[in-house]
Amino acid sequence: MENAIELLLKTILVHYDPLSIYESPESKTIKKALLKVSSHQKLEDILISEGSFRTIKYCDTIKKYNDHYCKSDKVYNILSQLGEIRNAITHFGVSIDDTNELIVSLIDVYDVIYNYLYPQLLEIDSIEEFFTSDALIVKTIHGLKPLFDDDYTYNNILDFLDELLEESERYSLESRLDKPKYKINEFIELMKSAVEDPKFSKILYKNNANIEFEDCAYDKNDFYFNIVKNGNIDDTILSCYSRYFNVTSFCNESGRIYFVVAHNNRKIYIYKDFADSYWPQSSDPELDEQWEKDYQKGLCDKLNLSKNNILKAFDVMTKSFE
Repeated sequence: MENAIELLLKTILVHYDPLSIYESPESKTIKKALLKVSSHQKLEDILISEGSFRTIKYCDTIKKYNDHYCKSDKVYNILSQLGEIRNAITHFGVSIDDTNELIVSLIDVYDVIYNYLYPQLLEIDSIEEFFTSDALIVKTIHGLKPLFDDDYTYNNILDFLDELLEESERYSLESRLDKPKYKINEFIELMKSAVEDPKFSKILYKNNANIEFEDCAYDKNDFYFNIVKNGNIDDTILSCYSRYFNVTSFCNESGRIYFVVAHNNRKIYIYKDFADSYWPQSSDPELDEQWEKDYQKGLCDKLNLSKNNILKAFDVMTKSFE
């Protein structure tokens, strides 16, 4: 996977700047090769045929890509961690103690491929049809190829990634519930305590609202409920979990955020009723610490995570439906 990522990144880099992937772009070898470049022969093809060049290392490739074309700490850290895992296993024979977290790390890499690299890969003409065609036989740089394997199982990588990222949220969350360092269970206990507190009912009564909990699994940090006003459902709220940032967002089915719990630093971000901020779908890239940026914009309040502040979040949320 590390080798594949390196090739993908260098494909993107060289598309924008043919010299960007070489250790010594000013060398005589490259200058001579540049004189041979034509519409039928690319620089990299000439250098490969001559076998006399060196490209930048994996870590430098990540940095150059992120500095110039992505500028996301999330992307940089995920791809850097992939390199560290690969080096630990390959060079030092280090075993992975937590298999679940290894799988989560690999899922994060697929997230980078799908939501960050894929849009840029579409700009490379030679492979666009392979990604965008709905046909079972697609045109690739290696000729016509089927989108099914030897057993005739449909094998479109984009559909696979879309399903993987959607389903993996629950897997990632459940694998962390019993691990104190993620502090998810601390929030679950506070949430239970808040809903069972008499103040909760008083808040709903004051705001002329009711909440219908549907299939909520407190033990799995999985919340789904309807806010009801005058006998009608005004909105449906569900919880969404971010693997990389270890945060839980409460938003409606359109993605509008009402509050976010940042488990690592035990903070709750309560969005104001005029706030226009939306949680990304599994097929969209996450903004780096979106809730913190929204706080800086004045779209939400940042408070310590506590039972009373969870109650405050429900108060603000049910008021907004008046």
